[in-house]
Amino acid sequence: MKQIDVAKVIGSPSALTQVQGDDIYHLLVSSFEKGEKVELDFSNVESMISPFLNNAIGQLYGKYTSEVIKEFLELKNFPSNKNATLNVVISNAKKFYSNKENYEKVAKDVFDIESDN
Repeated sequence: MKQIDVAKVIGSPSALTQVQGDDIYHLLVSSFEKGEKVELDFSNVESMISPFLNNAIGQLYGKYTSEVIKEFLELKNFPSNKNATLNVVISNAKKFYSNKENYEKVAKDVFDIESDN
């Protein structure tokens, strides 16, 4: 099992940005594609917010099923006070990726965004 120290990878005890989340996401995808199970260690993370979790973990639901994620990803030392945030991130990701086109259409309609197509 591959071990990833979140704080070491992002270079900070604060997991706050989407870019930091993307760094973790890309490592996870790389490992998953090789068939490697991953232990994501949060022991050195002192603070964390949802934009980080959206990109680090939420994005996985756009590429993999819940079953694959459960099989290949283990969270170690995840702060219990962030469980509710993680559950919201996962729930929102599942909803979004199950109907991505509709979410994007609504966003374009609401914000009057011109399509690139």
